[in-house]
Amino acid sequence: MKSIQLLCFLSLIVFLFNSQLLHGAEPEAVVDKQGNPLKPGEGYYVFPLWADNGGITLSPTRNRTCPLDVIRNPAALGSPVYFYAPGLDYIPTQTDLTIEIPILGSPCKEPKIWKLSKEGSGFWFVSTGGVAGNLVSKFKIERLEGEHAYEIYSFKFCPSVPGVLCAPVGTFEDSDGTKVMAVGDGIDEPYYVRFQKVSTFAQGLSSV
Repeated sequence: MKSIQLLCFLSLIVFLFNSQLLHGAEPEAVVDKQGNPLKPGEGYYVFPLWADNGGITLSPTRNRTCPLDVIRNPAALGSPVYFYAPGLDYIPTQTDLTIEIPILGSPCKEPKIWKLSKEGSGFWFVSTGGVAGNLVSKFKIERLEGEHAYEIYSFKFCPSVPGVLCAPVGTFEDSDGTKVMAVGDGIDEPYYVRFQKVSTFAQGLSSV
């Protein structure tokens, strides 16, 4: 009887120890094209996988001025994007993030924090006007699996709340040809990207 109790006690210790290791493990850092971890509050261009141009920016869509929606413009550099992860000094994967594109001089006065904006049944545009910590403003960055996919990522709306929508962020071509970041029906594949720190991109241009 004592041996059985001892075995149960040892099993409990092993379980608690392993659980502590899992809870204590830090999430993986998102890295830029140079292999450096993304830092909160620093600007990054979000380029498509296949180019060093055509980044993410903001624009009015849906025949209205405000709020602005998150789009990708193949003909432009894009705007610096900022990421925030509460309590961490780096940006992790698979963790609720606040994402912002603080464009200056915009006529739209709402915050430039990302949020889901319902466009139709089962379909949402990624828009602005979000509030840090609100459910509809919690996005994740997910790394593409594979041996040669270390710096390839996608966005996901998947708040760490049971029973909430969890789906990739892809692109939807609006009636006027604008490529809007969106979630929901018809958005089956994520939009794969790489990150380029604004300051290092500028340095690269100056050295050419």
